[in-house]
Amino acid sequence: MRLNRFLASCGVCSRRKADQLIRSGQVEINGEKVTQPYFQVNEKEIVTLAGKPVLPVRYIYLALNKPVGYTCTIKDRFARKKVVDLVPKSLGRLFPVGRLDRNSSGLVILTNDGIFAEKLAHPRYQVDKEYRITIVPSFRPKDAARLVEGVEDDGEKLVAKQVRVVSQSEGKSVLSLVLAEGKKREIRRMFSVLHYHVLRLERVRVGHIRLGVLKPGQYRHLRPEEVYFTLKKSCLLPRRPNGRFLSRRNCGQSLPLAENVQSSGPGDGYR
Repeated sequence: MRLNRFLASCGVCSRRKADQLIRSGQVEINGEKVTQPYFQVNEKEIVTLAGKPVLPVRYIYLALNKPVGYTCTIKDRFARKKVVDLVPKSLGRLFPVGRLDRNSSGLVILTNDGIFAEKLAHPRYQVDKEYRITIVPSFRPKDAARLVEGVEDDGEKLVAKQVRVVSQSEGKSVLSLVLAEGKKREIRRMFSVLHYHVLRLERVRVGHIRLGVLKPGQYRHLRPEEVYFTLKKSCLLPRRPNGRFLSRRNCGQSLPLAENVQSSGPGDGYR
């Protein structure tokens, strides 16, 4: 594995920052200074940064039910409520995968695994995201085809992979909508083009990972098979710092439900 990628996968910093640290001469391998970010490193070698050993991190994968009012942007100095504030600091430095705007709720994945996050969130991998949406006025059936074909907004084409009516009531509809890539405020924008107003937007699934019965503000650790099959479906099993590919056995942390999830029986919080 390349040295810059190794540092990033160990949770030291971003890959770009790793390039700077390496070129500045702060990184050594087996006591020898290395200044090339693309230098190959394996698990048997001793890597140090500013004289301190760099060790592979324990990867954490969480599913969180983001409440309305919280932001996914970690670096926003003006955000009073951030999703990372909903999990214990003892879990270490975690970051959200993808975006979900402040006025929306639902499933957000938190992790410290940059490789996993990239494979799950980057548009080129086309990982499905499913949403439950409440709109007014009532949904017109003919508009389902328009959403799947794509609508234009500010010169950008917004496309839904699948649209399904869940329920209809007087003047209001609840829809299930699947996207294969997420653009900024994409769902609200596409429905605005068709003259609907989104009252509620909740993400309920990312790949094979479902929100389940988590209440707003609650989280749980992902099961190993959720991590594995979400990646396997799109042939996205990444290499770990030791050079081996992720397997079903080592792909995630087999951890109990987080303390703030009320479990009433086996599997509660996972459905």
